[in-house]
Amino acid sequence: MALTWPALIRPSEMTWGLVNNSRAFTSTLSNAQEIVGQPGAYWQCTLTFDLLTRVQERELSGFLGRLDGMFGTFNLPAFTRRRTDNVGALKVATGNAQSRSIAVSGGTPNAMLFSVGDYLTVAGEMFEVVQAVSANAQGLATVLVNKRIRRTLTVGAAIEYQNPYSEMRMTQDTWAMTVKPVVANGSYQFREAF
Repeated sequence: MALTWPALIRPSEMTWGLVNNSRAFTSTLSNAQEIVGQPGAYWQCTLTFDLLTRVQERELSGFLGRLDGMFGTFNLPAFTRRRTDNVGALKVATGNAQSRSIAVSGGTPNAMLFSVGDYLTVAGEMFEVVQAVSANAQGLATVLVNKRIRRTLTVGAAIEYQNPYSEMRMTQDTWAMTVKPVVANGSYQFREAF
């Protein structure tokens, strides 16, 4: 079961991005390339904490200890992509494996559901919206996303769009923190868990 990110801890800097799963085959004769894209893209990030107070240092240290290196997983909030608006109780209508779109239901009729760059989470898997989309008169919409769906999404599954998160794990088993007389700091790397 994925741990919840500690509310007291916010990174001072995040490096955040996607690792796609493409392979290039290059001809030795003409240098022409053929690119094959596969499912399996995943989020990766580096979180940097510059000025942790003693309370924050203890909270982060305890949290990293509970992760047990790469073994444990946690839900990392998308700190900069939270939303306060309410566009309905969005649910998956269809979301087929290897597709780059999710059909949603439960949206506010004829309302803008997502802008470009919004994040949404379904069953721990986070996606970025790549094209603005509005609901139709029945509250339905098709949302284009930045990566292929790894496994078919359950019809009726809730879509978290106000506080999106990605289920993550550490990229290595070791971690360290620099501790000074008053403050501490550290930088940690994570990747999407699946």
